[in-house]
Amino acid sequence: MSIAGSHESAARPGDLAGVIADVVRLLRGSRDWTGSIRDILVLLGTRMAVSRVYVFEIHEIDDGRLGQTCRFDWAAPGLQPLASDPRNVDEAFAVDPLFEDWTARRRRGETIHGLTRDLTGYLRADFEHQRIRSFLSIPIMVNGAWWGHIGFDDCERERGWSAGERSVLESVAYLIGNAVELSGSSLMMSEASRQAMLRAALDGIVVIDEDGRIIEFNPAAEAMFGHERALVIGQRLSDVIIPPAGRAGHEAGLDRYRAGGTPKMMGRRIEEEAIRADGSTIPIELTITEIQVSRRRLFAAYVRDLTDRKAAEAEAARQRNALHQSEKMSALGSLLAGIAHELNNPLSVVVGRAIMLEEDARDAGQRDQLRRLREAAERCARIAQTFLKMARQTPAVRRTVRIDEIIRSAGDLVAYAARSGGVGLELDLYPGLPELDADPDQLVQVLVNLMVNAVQALEGSTGPRRVEVRARTDVTAQRLVVEVADTGPGIPATAMPRIFEPFFTTKAVGAGTGVGLAVSLGMAQAHGGTLVAENRPGGGALFRLTLPFGGSAAGAAAAEPEAAEPVRAAGRRVLVVDDEPEVAALIGDILRRAGHRVEIADTGAAALARTASAAFDAVFCDLRMPGLDGRGFHAALAARDPVLAARIVFVTGDHFGRGIADGEIAGCRVIEKPFKAGDVLAALT
Repeated sequence: MSIAGSHESAARPGDLAGVIADVVRLLRGSRDWTGSIRDILVLLGTRMAVSRVYVFEIHEIDDGRLGQTCRFDWAAPGLQPLASDPRNVDEAFAVDPLFEDWTARRRRGETIHGLTRDLTGYLRADFEHQRIRSFLSIPIMVNGAWWGHIGFDDCERERGWSAGERSVLESVAYLIGNAVELSGSSLMMSEASRQAMLRAALDGIVVIDEDGRIIEFNPAAEAMFGHERALVIGQRLSDVIIPPAGRAGHEAGLDRYRAGGTPKMMGRRIEEEAIRADGSTIPIELTITEIQVSRRRLFAAYVRDLTDRKAAEAEAARQRNALHQSEKMSALGSLLAGIAHELNNPLSVVVGRAIMLEEDARDAGQRDQLRRLREAAERCARIAQTFLKMARQTPAVRRTVRIDEIIRSAGDLVAYAARSGGVGLELDLYPGLPELDADPDQLVQVLVNLMVNAVQALEGSTGPRRVEVRARTDVTAQRLVVEVADTGPGIPATAMPRIFEPFFTTKAVGAGTGVGLAVSLGMAQAHGGTLVAENRPGGGALFRLTLPFGGSAAGAAAAEPEAAEPVRAAGRRVLVVDDEPEVAALIGDILRRAGHRVEIADTGAAALARTASAAFDAVFCDLRMPGLDGRGFHAALAARDPVLAARIVFVTGDHFGRGIADGEIAGCRVIEKPFKAGDVLAALT
């Protein structure tokens, strides 16, 4: 639509001079056309003597129809700017014949100008509402397509638009379209750079809008959370990676933000848990920043998976704890060595004297009482020795062992804890159990772990409180089977798959470390065996240890008789050195009963003086003594009489004794307290 030339132009020819040059200058002076367009609109409004200048951009709105938004405008004083009217944001194209005609003409790049009084329908009513009397609208074309239009309104007069005016303003529209096109290329380059950075980022990057919906999800985030980007775009963040327990807090934070508050997590580096596509959770480090794009406020979350770091921290803590435990075990070993030395001295006397009295007793009742005394003392000795072996932490040393003896030793260690907890401990050992090639200390440790766990499983149980240990042979498989079962609640189904994992425990904090079963499994496997757990049909847990044995089980005896004491030539002259008078007297009595001559020295220095003034066939010497100890005595004697030094028999109640433990005193025999008469006589050469 156009108006007749009778309506004069309001702009003077001089006002048009330099408009194009000024617009070019403004566009070149800004990196982005949007930064200079407002100045351009002010320039055009004043030079053209109009009431209003504006730029509308065409785009699709939510329902897929075409719409328009006033991006920029200038208005003369007293007029309301169009951009401030919400009706000019995402305004749908009117269903009106004249408007549809204008749309078609604009698509072809045609300029439209005229008077409001010549319009009809929707457009006339809209223009009259805005007090527009005359108008000019020029399409802005970008890459050959209609992008929007620049419009000029005169609310004061009905005016015409000269060919010169239209030519100048059409050139301005062309310059703006060219600037938009160039800016689009820059935006494309910027978008390409942004996408490259998103793809190259090692950290996960998740961008959400004000409603908490995901609008960006980079490849690192895809790998971290197991979601495909295309499937999560548009979804709420709380439904994708936030665990259920944290979703309410997340939504509350968004509500505070929308109400004008500042999110508490903004700009801080925090550690949280996130949920993956498979439902598993991972520890993450999260940093959130606010970014503004056009008129939208967005949140960018930079996410780092802490799984490896947490595992490394846990491993470092485990190693520190292991070192601490090792140091404690070393200190405990030294303490036990001293205790064992002090305990084994009186035990040696009790066992030795009980044996001698038992042999001399004529009355059967007395012999039975003495036997009970001896067996009780021997049990105490076994307990002390087993504790020492467990604390020693020496490399595995295999030898031929009897599993029934191993089980009884473990039972001795656990018996008190079971009794004090009101738990019955029952040993059911199959007759004729075969011998094994195994490390006895390790097997004792495995069985103690299993028995202690079984006793602890019965804490708080109101039913029968019983632990059963059964041993039998599977001749077909050449396997020995040991089962430790309890009448407790059994192993929870959720814990069963992890029962042998290191540091996994179902016990309360402070009641267990989660290493016992893992260590036991490793020891069983090191012996070529297996260790499995299951729940008994009638209730309670059962652990089954299987170990290979060599040869035939049928040939094994149920119990070996005690070896006969070797016959030694009588009349030997023996020096006994011990700072404990009762131990020295016991050894002396054993040797005298066998026909030997005995002298006793209570210190290493006294013994060294005796050997200088008299000849001896052998020396029994305690390893740990005040002053000159057994090792020092051996060194001094070896320098003077190496033959006699080689005939020293060391007596010790300490498995950790220097020289003995390290094998530094070569060629010397050792007997351990508490000892029997046969041990003393067998060591005499």
